[in-house]
Amino acid sequence: MGDVSRRDLFRIFGRRVQPAPRPVAEPDPLRVALVSGRHCLALTSRCSVCIEQCPIPGAMQWDAGLPMVNPDICNGCRICQQVCPAPTNAVRMLPRPPGSNQSWQESPD
Repeated sequence: MGDVSRRDLFRIFGRRVQPAPRPVAEPDPLRVALVSGRHCLALTSRCSVCIEQCPIPGAMQWDAGLPMVNPDICNGCRICQQVCPAPTNAVRMLPRPPGSNQSWQESPD
């Protein structure tokens, strides 16, 4: 084996790791996220991946130690579902409840 300098070792192993790209998904105004509490890792640990990755402020928040979705703010983008680290995905996408506020959506003319 050839001699490897200390500088070469730092160059090889000291590289900055680039963060994983954030998932991108198109909003689905007909769907809303729902966190299934029995599958959520927040029951046994302080997992907050879905809340941290949600691109809509206030759409996901803590409630009684579990992440909860505000259906009036959720735009149905599915990012929380894509990033959920639970072995059985804790985030389900369901049809939007009738009468929920969809003011963020453009009204058809």
